[in-house]
Amino acid sequence: MRHYAILANPGHNRIYFDTALTIACNEIRAITEARDIEISDIGERDLNLPACICFSTEAPLNSKALKALSASSIYYAIFEILEQGLLRPLAVEPFQTFPESLNQILKYTGKTNEQFTRMMVNLALSACKTGSEQITLIDPMCGKGTTLFEGMVRGFNVVGIEINDKWTQEIQAYLINYLKKGRYKHTKAKERRTHSGKRLSDGFTLETAATKEDFSNGKTQILKVFPADTRHTQFLAKKNSCDILVSDLPYGVQHGSKNAKDPKLDRSPVELLKEAAPAWKVVMKQKGALVISFNEFTLKWKEAEEALTEAGFKVLGEEPYINYLHRVDQSINRNLIVAIK
Repeated sequence: MRHYAILANPGHNRIYFDTALTIACNEIRAITEARDIEISDIGERDLNLPACICFSTEAPLNSKALKALSASSIYYAIFEILEQGLLRPLAVEPFQTFPESLNQILKYTGKTNEQFTRMMVNLALSACKTGSEQITLIDPMCGKGTTLFEGMVRGFNVVGIEINDKWTQEIQAYLINYLKKGRYKHTKAKERRTHSGKRLSDGFTLETAATKEDFSNGKTQILKVFPADTRHTQFLAKKNSCDILVSDLPYGVQHGSKNAKDPKLDRSPVELLKEAAPAWKVVMKQKGALVISFNEFTLKWKEAEEALTEAGFKVLGEEPYINYLHRVDQSINRNLIVAIK
């Protein structure tokens, strides 16, 4: 048997960190199961270190497995536990294309914790079986872009839809400024969508790469963002084009979803999910995966399961894809649900 310890990232939000170690064990199970790696005895242990998660494997972890684990939301460093409790630090190949600062610089009220976003992306990747060489991620309620930026850090193509036009402009301004300051080669263009002869959205496209060589050789990443209603997703992204869908449903606290027919905030996440999920399914590839987070005070897991099942998704109702409920603050008890097309 081989024994390992993942040192927990000390940058976690303090409130979230109290439950992060527990739910990160499920995340690690999902990552390893997706790669046919059998692990056992996973859990928090006292190794006279800061908080860490330990586990065992029959065979030593190879470089690909270590790289995948280094992308887990809890990861700070990984060690092999040797005899007499000695710890051997392991070198790991970077999983990022762009620096993680891309997703860490922006701070604002209501921003989803970056580590939680990373965990949702990892669960989606673990459940996804499309076999695509380059992943395309869509966030159909992208807010100010946390999930999109995480996708870019990971080397994905990304598509964002957000009904608040001001926020989509902020995404564009921030990203262009980041790319210019970092001297990353990029091109930008307008991207209009119409439906039934009417203009639906005036979005934008950015094409870029983490190195000049990759950009010159066509190994690029593409970001597309559209100011539009998430229920029109099938008219904004191509049919069967997205491998994973990762998004936050409105929590009914910091932000809500605007109803296209009503300028007031719609506080019913279950109705939004029922109306939007069929459109989301159209743009996803067969065997693609969806991960949605929500506030259990305004939407129950069972209600989300029923809405997604009705839309034709298969909800994954067993570990390691359940038991992620945790308290964020007094008004948000956050959970997530995972489903596949």
